[in-house]
Amino acid sequence: MIKQNRSLVRGLRILRAFNEVPQPSLAEIAAAVELDKTTCRRFLLTLQEEGYVEFDDTLKRYQLRPLVLELGYARLNSLSVPKLAAPYMRELANQVGGAVNLSILDGDEIVLVGRTVADVEKRKLVTMNLHVGMRLPAHCTAMGRILIGTTHDDLRSFVAAMKVHKLASSTVVNRTALTQAIAEAVRKGYAVVADQLSLGYGAIAVSLGTGMTERFGLAVSITTSDYSPERLEQDVLPELRAVKDKLDRVLAMRAGGNHS
Repeated sequence: MIKQNRSLVRGLRILRAFNEVPQPSLAEIAAAVELDKTTCRRFLLTLQEEGYVEFDDTLKRYQLRPLVLELGYARLNSLSVPKLAAPYMRELANQVGGAVNLSILDGDEIVLVGRTVADVEKRKLVTMNLHVGMRLPAHCTAMGRILIGTTHDDLRSFVAAMKVHKLASSTVVNRTALTQAIAEAVRKGYAVVADQLSLGYGAIAVSLGTGMTERFGLAVSITTSDYSPERLEQDVLPELRAVKDKLDRVLAMRAGGNHS
């Protein structure tokens, strides 16, 4: 049996202690990692010598140095955006009891690159039979509308040239009305659709990846019998925006690591 490297384990535990207190004292670190102060100081001296930690003589407190970010960037750079988003999407799906989708815009269609459905015991909503890799018309999906609006400055020209199909009796196919709906989504920062892709289904979506070359649509899909557009905005939008904020920060760090 291969034994753990206890020194490495302890060093990593010390680094994780900074998640709780950004500038901890020696006593706070020692208590957090359950080491005596002498042993803990020895590990901290090694981390200082390697450039990961520094000690403020005035405050008598430690803080992480920028070099430690390279550890995080290496991990972030090794993961695709769908993999990075997956745990956040699962948390959101379980919160709302439905499905959460991630997509990119490809012409006048969206491509699903990530999908998570709530765990069985937390599932409250009937979900559409969608899967990663599926292509859907952008004009009748919440993700498509917010992605069109956030990636194309000339909405009128883009909508005029895109393919528009009536997939349900209430699908908006009037290009003027569609352009207005997309512009309204951009103004609000989110898009809501109901009975557009299929009767009985709707979604609310936001755009991810501000400052990135490629943007992603993140959406909670629901059944319209359970959620009206008003209830979506009131009950689901705050949770969706909270996940967006978290993911945008992670994606910004990832972009920063790629540019270093």
